[in-house]
Amino acid sequence: MKGSATHLSCDSLGMALHVHWWLLGCHVVSFIACITIHSTSTLPPDLPTPSPPSSAHSWNLFGRPGDGYYTSVEVGTPSQKFNVLVDTGSSNFAIAAVMQKELDSYFEAKNSSSFVDLEKEVEVGYTQGSWSGRLGKDVVLFPALQAGTTPYLMDLVLITSSHNFYVNNSQWQGIVGLAFPVLAKPQGAVQPWIDEVILRDNLTNAFTLELCGPSREAGPSSHYGRLTLGSGSGSCSPVAVSCPIRRKWFYEVVVTALSLQGKEVSIPCIKFNTDKTIVDSGTSNLRLPPEVFKAVMKELKLQASGGMNPPLPEGFWSGNEEACWPESSKLWMNFPNLTIHLATGNHSAITITVGPRSYLRPAPDSVSTSLLDCWVLGIEESQTGTVLGAVILEGLCVTFDRAQGVITFSESTCGPLVTLSETHNTEDMSVCMYTPKRVGALTLASYIMGGLLGFLSLPLVLAALRCSSKEGWWPLLLLPNLWLRMVAHPVAAQPVVKDGGPSCCCPACGEGWWPHLLLPNM
Repeated sequence: MKGSATHLSCDSLGMALHVHWWLLGCHVVSFIACITIHSTSTLPPDLPTPSPPSSAHSWNLFGRPGDGYYTSVEVGTPSQKFNVLVDTGSSNFAIAAVMQKELDSYFEAKNSSSFVDLEKEVEVGYTQGSWSGRLGKDVVLFPALQAGTTPYLMDLVLITSSHNFYVNNSQWQGIVGLAFPVLAKPQGAVQPWIDEVILRDNLTNAFTLELCGPSREAGPSSHYGRLTLGSGSGSCSPVAVSCPIRRKWFYEVVVTALSLQGKEVSIPCIKFNTDKTIVDSGTSNLRLPPEVFKAVMKELKLQASGGMNPPLPEGFWSGNEEACWPESSKLWMNFPNLTIHLATGNHSAITITVGPRSYLRPAPDSVSTSLLDCWVLGIEESQTGTVLGAVILEGLCVTFDRAQGVITFSESTCGPLVTLSETHNTEDMSVCMYTPKRVGALTLASYIMGGLLGFLSLPLVLAALRCSSKEGWWPLLLLPNLWLRMVAHPVAAQPVVKDGGPSCCCPACGEGWWPHLLLPNM
């Protein structure tokens, strides 16, 4: 037993030595690895990649300041690739189908085996620009979106002519409208892309836009963002404020006040909403009705010009001229914060406060250097009401809940600083709502009928005037009865033309026709 016991102990000793050397080797390797990790961690970290959107964030909107946000799309079989402007101010999906001087590519329907020509002409106008084209159907795919990535046969318009629609070097060749179906042209004949995708993919009837503005890494010449379909809100803050969609055509809201650095612009609130106020991602600037624009510009110049020497050129305030200053300049401090109040009820509102880094946009095509950046004013005059464009939306997550009829705003993790709050007011904010004057159907019909009968009565009036010159003025008093006879017997009641002119008789009445007019039932 001892002998076997001695033999076992030697074997155990040998095994222990092997384990010891193996563990020692592991410790050496671990020690070297630790030294390596420690030494590399003391080096300065690599700078972030210059391109603004990383795949981890799933950014799918891009563009240049002032030119809108676009996303990629594939159309046809085989697919042809394009970029389309993402627009909450319209409802049609349209793509360029002929070469234009502002474009570098266009959709060629003849090369798509899945294209169907619906043989309907379409015209669509915007606050700026318009286009016309031909309605059709083809397979459409938006590859960068988390939803809507299944190719479907969709309604689309092939744009064959346009006016002030495309933008030079904007890199987009079409538009996808995200507003309600009532705006889609031709009315009743088109299912908007957003409605089609929500229906087919069984999504919540909502979408979220997160517009970030220019990227610090890529500089002021490009911007980025994200479009999320359905109920997902991306990386948006759970703290949010909402306002109702007043009417489901555009995304119409009601502005109750506008203030600059806390000072309200003194103007009746209904002026803000004449003829409407909409939230429109396809518009770059804050656009204001003429009277509102003049009042806002007066106050903005008054507050901003105090500490500027020399003063900014007059063309800057009209949006026609850029101004340049160093990024670190204290000139930023001269510009006031701008606050917009949106009604949530008759006595409540939410506020969106943006700084000058929101409503001053990087100047397009300007030569910015490491010393100077150039800017243009992102506020302009409008003839179609108030438009809350990208300069108000950047820095926010905006959820358009079409099912519930509300728009929800929350602060984004990207873009300029924007502050949201809720307010309560004892004043009745319903007075801010603009209601267009409409002529009722019966009133309109009566106007048309009256005009038509007036036109048909013209020969009778001329005949009566001729007769009155011969028999005195009293026959004119009998015209109403003759008019009634004309309605009942339009041919029989016409004056007879004799010797080149109308006589004072008619076939139904005989030569002495005036007494008969006293008998309405004849």
